[in-house]
Amino acid sequence: MTALDDLVWRAPTPDDAEALGRMHYRSWVDSYSDLVPPGWFDDHGPQERIDLWHRILAQPPPGGVRRTAVFRPGGEPVAWCVGGVSRANEGVAAVRDHELWGLYVDRSLHGSGLGQALLDWAVGALPAQLWRAKGNERAAAFYRRNGFRDDGTELPFDYPPMVEVRMVR
Repeated sequence: MTALDDLVWRAPTPDDAEALGRMHYRSWVDSYSDLVPPGWFDDHGPQERIDLWHRILAQPPPGGVRRTAVFRPGGEPVAWCVGGVSRANEGVAAVRDHELWGLYVDRSLHGSGLGQALLDWAVGALPAQLWRAKGNERAAAFYRRNGFRDDGTELPFDYPPMVEVRMVR
């Protein structure tokens, strides 16, 4: 048995919004603390992510988009993933039909294979694109191991303030 055997995968429901928002916030702090201005997370707490998840889960996903979340027994979320059809980003046209919209895994499960399983679920081996934070070398290395490469497209991102880099496969 592995740490993954007891985890439950399912589509998130509106009842999961608060827990997913808190997990999302913790993942952002873990991933982006060194990339955003000092104190940014002090001014932008977990309630903003909770509110976002309430809005997201109040409606079905857009056509061609799937959502999943992964929970420990008892209901604590440890990961979430959204993937599906590509979208334009800030007026920059998509270059692949499939996109990984977001993938976050709780730090306690980094290296467990859960991130890989989620990526495989979201886009498999299809040609795809994603956007990652410039400077997030852990994410960049993970995606490179899966055949993604930076394509030279970068965009400013306001929330949190950073630069996004498009990766394609």
